[in-house]
Amino acid sequence: MKEWHIIHECDTENGIPTQWSKEINHPKYGQYVWIELTYNNTYDVVANDTVLKNCKSLASAKRWVSSNL
Repeated sequence: MKEWHIIHECDTENGIPTQWSKEINHPKYGQYVWIELTYNNTYDVVANDTVLKNCKSLASAKRWVSSNL
């Protein structure tokens, strides 16, 4: 299974990560999936420029990807 990678180019000024990526090679959703920290401190699961799921925590977003993609 591929690992999650922090996209450091998207970190806040204080160095807090706001985006993670993982290679999935999914036939419908493409090669990569991203998790993005939103303005209201929830996490969007994004593939092909579409939000697939909004989760309350990073851990739940990663679990959703593992279960659904």
